[in-house]
Amino acid sequence: MTEFDFQHFACRAGVSRGWILWVGAEAYPLHNIARATTVRIRPRRMAALGQFLAYALLLVVVSGVITEAARHGELNNADSGAVTDLVLLLDAVIGGILVIRLVSVLVTPVYHALVIETAGTPYTALVSTDKTIVSRLVFQIMDAIDNPEAEFQVSVENYHIGDKINMVGGHNNIGKQAN
Repeated sequence: MTEFDFQHFACRAGVSRGWILWVGAEAYPLHNIARATTVRIRPRRMAALGQFLAYALLLVVVSGVITEAARHGELNNADSGAVTDLVLLLDAVIGGILVIRLVSVLVTPVYHALVIETAGTPYTALVSTDKTIVSRLVFQIMDAIDNPEAEFQVSVENYHIGDKINMVGGHNNIGKQAN
């Protein structure tokens, strides 16, 4: 139900010798960086709740139709009871799966991505739940561009989200999407 496939790992970001920004094993020459910014990645909680309610309503309606058809059909009472029991069991299993999917989205935290824009495509360099660290990194990167002698290193609990990139500018542009 979530649209993110996060993989958690530790990451070091920093500038050394004033020319290269290192984020993990990725290198960005400072002179190629046009902009660094943060992007908030929110779980789609309302969409997940709406989907949960729609599936739950569908489950109730289909179960009710099957149960009523079994009661008023050509089945004897024992067979009708067995069908009703089977429907209740399936309702419990499917309902449990729906609740688990809903809860997994509701407990997903808001993530903050460090996006580095070059002359070409913007890159999501790292993703963290700590907005302060990501915002501080943006400031330090832009400071390092202005001050080539600046050096810094930051350790970040990073969540890799693959290559899904939302381009800045235009209307709802989605750049590269390879997950």
